[in-house]
Amino acid sequence: MSALWESESFRRVAGNVWRPGGTSLTVRGLELCRKLCGLAPNGLVLDMGCGCGATLGLLRQAGYRVMGLDRQVQPEAVSAAGEDGGQIIRADVARLPLAAGSVDGLVCECVLSLLTDPPGVLRQCLRVLRPGGVLLFSDLTRRDAQGSAMPEHVRDSGQNSATCGGMQPDGIARGFSAAQGTGASCMEGARPAALWERYLRQAGFQIATYEDHSRALVELAARMVWYGETGAGGQGLSGGCSCSASGGGRKYGYGLWIAQKERA
Repeated sequence: MSALWESESFRRVAGNVWRPGGTSLTVRGLELCRKLCGLAPNGLVLDMGCGCGATLGLLRQAGYRVMGLDRQVQPEAVSAAGEDGGQIIRADVARLPLAAGSVDGLVCECVLSLLTDPPGVLRQCLRVLRPGGVLLFSDLTRRDAQGSAMPEHVRDSGQNSATCGGMQPDGIARGFSAAQGTGASCMEGARPAALWERYLRQAGFQIATYEDHSRALVELAARMVWYGETGAGGQGLSGGCSCSASGGGRKYGYGLWIAQKERA
């Protein structure tokens, strides 16, 4: 089974931004990074899983020095990194080939749910950040009865009027292992928001804020249905499995976290 982002049908709908919310959500995240954690322009920011480089271009426009990392280097990403010191590293995000305390910021959007050891990757993230460094993290969440735990710090973005199901503070759902992602679909590796938050805290991060952007996932699913790239149940979003934005007994959302490494 090929990964969802490798699908031509998905790329026709999502363009060069292979996640819910697109660059608009990244812009929102960067605003929060600056406002809450002081991520100033000219800082060095690594985009984990940079794909075609849409976020790299956005970071450069915002005045940051950029570095991209992905398993496959796309020509568009090399161009987006620019010729003024930006670079692309071909590597596995699960084993960041960077020195400790070498970057000011990390962007990790819809990546951890694809990996087999998200807690381990978050520990790597903390290692490579400088003291006071910032992580912009967004990913799929489970919002059904089996995975409905609410994070401790909930900041409603006002965008959840059309959500992927309700959130009930039932406690962190059982049955979610750290080795859940398969690489084929971020939906297969989605966790309750409270579990993502637990991973962040256990890695050593301080959580500055959380926002629920589940509407962005609903809108992406709707566009795929509208353009005929998926069935009415949204199966195409799951890379071929039976789960969807709201189906198969599962309901999904999308969350944004801003987390910071403790200052020296």
